[in-house]
Amino acid sequence: MDELLNYLIVILMTTGVIFGGKAFWDWKKNRTPQLDLTELESERAQYLQENFDKATADYNYLEEAREKLSDRELSNQLRRLQRTAKNLLNHLEKNPERIALAYKFIDYYQDRAVKIVKQYRELEETELSTNKVQELKARMKQTLAALEEAYQDQFEHVLNDQIISADAELKVMEQQLNAEGIHTKTIDVGAVDEYGNVRIDTDLQGQPMQLEPQRKFFPQGMQRRRRGEVDAHPIDLPFPEEDRPQIVQTKLIQSALAIFLGSFGAHKFYQGKTIQGVIYFLLSWTTLPMWISMVEGIRYLFMPVEDFYNQYIKDKRRDKHGRHKP
Repeated sequence: MDELLNYLIVILMTTGVIFGGKAFWDWKKNRTPQLDLTELESERAQYLQENFDKATADYNYLEEAREKLSDRELSNQLRRLQRTAKNLLNHLEKNPERIALAYKFIDYYQDRAVKIVKQYRELEETELSTNKVQELKARMKQTLAALEEAYQDQFEHVLNDQIISADAELKVMEQQLNAEGIHTKTIDVGAVDEYGNVRIDTDLQGQPMQLEPQRKFFPQGMQRRRRGEVDAHPIDLPFPEEDRPQIVQTKLIQSALAIFLGSFGAHKFYQGKTIQGVIYFLLSWTTLPMWISMVEGIRYLFMPVEDFYNQYIKDKRRDKHGRHKP
């Protein structure tokens, strides 16, 4: 009796840790950032908070819509836009007094991006492929591509005073160095002079040339990578890189459920395989489900993230038409 009670306590504690960690991860991902506006007037603080909340809501909508788009080209365009928007929002969260400088980004550029993506998704739902619809989709992609430069211009506008300040400090430093007889100079490395010679950095003259070590050749699909070495031709991942932490978390949860609660089919219920979960549960009085689930849990734990995604997550994100589920 005591052993059974201890076993149930371990199961409850493990379940609480797993689902508590998942709840914390979801809260952290979906939380709304709060600005530090204690030093600003109440009306201005409210104005800045409302604008920042709007920008955050638009960003979150575009992030969710990007994951549901079946058009890979448009999804990649949105990924580039979202990267710039995220960096800008992070900067505004740390410097809330600059939110007013980003009014065009908040009220126009990102707002238009949301409307374009909504219209594009509505066209996708119609499943029409007429020339008019295809032309309209192409124009939407072109407009979003142009917004990428607009996002960057707005970020630069927000940083304008910081850029001016850094430029002024550099000029003062250069004048001070020149006054002390230390002259700064710029060497245009790689430029071609009037005689057709390629200019090199004079500081490198007289130093031995570093030859690139000979590389071994491996057939395609069998390339070997050393620790810290970057592939010249990176492999196209089956999922966006920013989704990796959530996929790893799912892999760990599924592995823990299989190892600790696999006898009752918990990992099968978590995967959505209800019938298999019921079979495990009905046979839980035997030792067979325990050993099978233990092997499965270890397999999940040491399985590469890409293989785990393709086998257990990819099919859940697509419907019968091959599109991402909403």
